[in-house]
Amino acid sequence: MTHSHLCLLGGFDFASDVATVPLLSRKARAMMAYLALQSGHSQSREKLASLLWGCNSESQARTNLRQALSAVRKATHASGGGRFLTGGDTISLNLDDLDFDVARFEALAAGSAPEQLEQALTVYRGDLLEGFGLNEEPFEDWLRLERERLRAIVIAVLEKLVAHHSTTSDLASCVRAATRLLALEPLREDIHRALMRAYVAQGRVNLALKQYERCRDALQRQLDLRPEAETRKLYDDLRARRMTSDAAFPIPRGSTSPQTRSQADERPDFSGQSVRPPTHYVKSAGINIAYQVTGDGPIDMIYVPGWVSNLDLAWAGPRLSHVLQRLGSFCRLIRMDKRGTGLSDRNVGLPTLEERMEDVRAVLDAVGSKRTVLFASSEGGPMCMLFAATYPERTAALVLNGAYARGRWSNDYPWARTAEQVEEDLTVVEREWGEPADMSNAAPSLMNDTVEREWFAANLRNSASPADAIALWRWGTEIDVRNILPAIHVPALIMQTTGDRWARREEGRYLATHIEGARYIEFAGRDHVIWGENSDRIVDEIQAFVTAGLPAAPVERLLVSVLSLEIDSAPPPVDLIERHTKEIRGELLAAEGRQIRRSASGVLAVFQRPTRAIQCAIAIRHRLRQSGLEVRAAVHTGECEERGDDFSGIAIELSSRLLDHAGPGVIIVSRTVRDLMVGSGLAFKEHGEMEASGLPGSLQLFSVGGPAD
Repeated sequence: MTHSHLCLLGGFDFASDVATVPLLSRKARAMMAYLALQSGHSQSREKLASLLWGCNSESQARTNLRQALSAVRKATHASGGGRFLTGGDTISLNLDDLDFDVARFEALAAGSAPEQLEQALTVYRGDLLEGFGLNEEPFEDWLRLERERLRAIVIAVLEKLVAHHSTTSDLASCVRAATRLLALEPLREDIHRALMRAYVAQGRVNLALKQYERCRDALQRQLDLRPEAETRKLYDDLRARRMTSDAAFPIPRGSTSPQTRSQADERPDFSGQSVRPPTHYVKSAGINIAYQVTGDGPIDMIYVPGWVSNLDLAWAGPRLSHVLQRLGSFCRLIRMDKRGTGLSDRNVGLPTLEERMEDVRAVLDAVGSKRTVLFASSEGGPMCMLFAATYPERTAALVLNGAYARGRWSNDYPWARTAEQVEEDLTVVEREWGEPADMSNAAPSLMNDTVEREWFAANLRNSASPADAIALWRWGTEIDVRNILPAIHVPALIMQTTGDRWARREEGRYLATHIEGARYIEFAGRDHVIWGENSDRIVDEIQAFVTAGLPAAPVERLLVSVLSLEIDSAPPPVDLIERHTKEIRGELLAAEGRQIRRSASGVLAVFQRPTRAIQCAIAIRHRLRQSGLEVRAAVHTGECEERGDDFSGIAIELSSRLLDHAGPGVIIVSRTVRDLMVGSGLAFKEHGEMEASGLPGSLQLFSVGGPAD
């Protein structure tokens, strides 16, 4: 029995768990998707050629069609599922034992049982071929119509579930279905009302009122209309009810009943009396990383704060504890203190982004989280971006607030602070450390709140020493992750406050522009911290985003560091090379590298961490020098496609081309690698530039140490 599948909802994934399926070109994938949706119906070769190669001559289009057909035929044969039927001038695809998600979705959606409809929603991970497109108008027209057809089906499924769950008073399920439906059709007033009533039945009147505001704003923005009279009346009734209940039924402090908890969630209680959860520790490369877990929702979310933090002191902050409680109301919230801060090990030296990334992975492994929403603010953002690009299979979504891609000003990134401004900031930090915090930049709206200022100062004091705080601040300004943004392919939500003085709105827009398919939201205001003036709106947007149904996108591409290494000897002494084959393999194994190609005098390997790639190159260079051999090496970090034991992509090509610029004993790295190595302790020297097709401008090169090292 074969175990192959073709998934077109949320992207394209054709694979088998019993064999490696060859990589298909974009046009071949498009042809396979088209034929799969027309399964059982023959299509003429002429129609397929014009659909996919309409810009080519007729003969060239026919040639391209034959090549694509051959490639898909080989892929289906390798998978053991699906087969082509050709007769004369027609082609059809018989799905046979192939598990086809669109067919499964349509069959489940046609059912009437709620269980079948819920399963249909699980199968519908996103729009048909989401993120996929061709510069061929006939295909794009067909794709648009098919997407709309399938969207109409999922909308009908959600309508049925909202009605069913409302009737059976399954409030949590009703909220999930209504929220997902509104993400598809934000102007549906009947669904806004259903969601408002479900919130009220849960005792969450404030959320119901906010839902009305969302409905009103959407109608005003898109149609220039007011809500219907029925919607307005529901809103007015709820406002009157809230005012009456607030006066008649004050919430007792410390009550733990479910009803009281839901009411407390909806009426912000900034008393700071939250009960701290237990703190746990996990080892990451010998460093103790502290973490806490709260909430028991169906979604795992890890929050990575900016600069410095303290897990315990966070709960003493009236406004921050309110935000954490709200996040924990719809997800399992995982929080950590980054190495060198808070309750984690201190005095461990400056980290690298990849070390912090591995700390996050260690925490997620410790709590058994296989797929997680990454939520980060400020300086926590770049590390989570790196994680999402490196471990897409572990990342359900990426949520950023007040984050940035580069820490210092440059001609092509003019919104960050200059070196002089950074030094001025650090002078102020050192002078005022420990005093009631100056929140004029972090949260101007809280400047006159004495409680918040005293708490914030105490939180900073207990998060890091003055010297460590300054070192980490300066370290954060050296970060530059711009080159990895195109390698992020998970659902992303970018939130930005327009008047933020630390992360400018241009920086938020930059992230949204360079991260594929990112959703971007701007808030009016000036506060940078997540517990400031827009705290509830931030949580509302996160909740709507992560509960609307995140697609389980297939992992086709990931970020890797590629090492190209060659023994510099002509001709290479075969006996010495063979003698050191085991040593080279051992160094690769120790650095967690994967050898993907090998020649008589060289090796090509991939790593998930650039530091490991460079350290491996240094170790191999040292070993071979003892036998009188020199090596040349090059490392580049970029996006690749993984197919079985092989990798392909521009990162492979660039690493090999970089090798041409390395002399004997020299290790060359690209600018991308250098920018990710802040805090590594390695020295880099400028080594010229290289023109590369497929990249804008030239690629700046650096050498690691020198040939005499």
